[in-house]
Amino acid sequence: MHDAENAAARLRGVFRNLKRRAELLKEKDAPSQSEQMVMVWLDDRGAMTPRALADAQNVRPQTVQQTLDALERRKFITRADHPTDRRQILISLSAAGRKALAKGRAARQAWLAGELGKLPARELKTVTDALGIIERFLNKPIELPKSK
Repeated sequence: MHDAENAAARLRGVFRNLKRRAELLKEKDAPSQSEQMVMVWLDDRGAMTPRALADAQNVRPQTVQQTLDALERRKFITRADHPTDRRQILISLSAAGRKALAKGRAARQAWLAGELGKLPARELKTVTDALGIIERFLNKPIELPKSK
């Protein structure tokens, strides 16, 4: 296997395992993965229409609607009339939703910072340097490989 291909496979595996570890930190009443994704979009972008949320996540509007209904039952979102289009509604993260999102983030941050804090300074610097490189290519537009 080519060095870049090997590194790519390892990196995907690391991200997958990191995500699995983070899932283990979830409390029983924590938002589901789909609920969390919607909450993160709303936290990052502010109020959005259900259609915009579906488009952002590349899922069907019906799928997002089910997630929104579950979030509303838990009082993690609020719905409001759209200011310029009465046919639409805007979905926002509620105070309870922000609190739930922050709680999950704090648990993951504490665990990860604790693990990184156990590393020798030299290894921590290596991780930090590698993160800078990864962030640099993640900030570039995606260039799909040309098919043969």
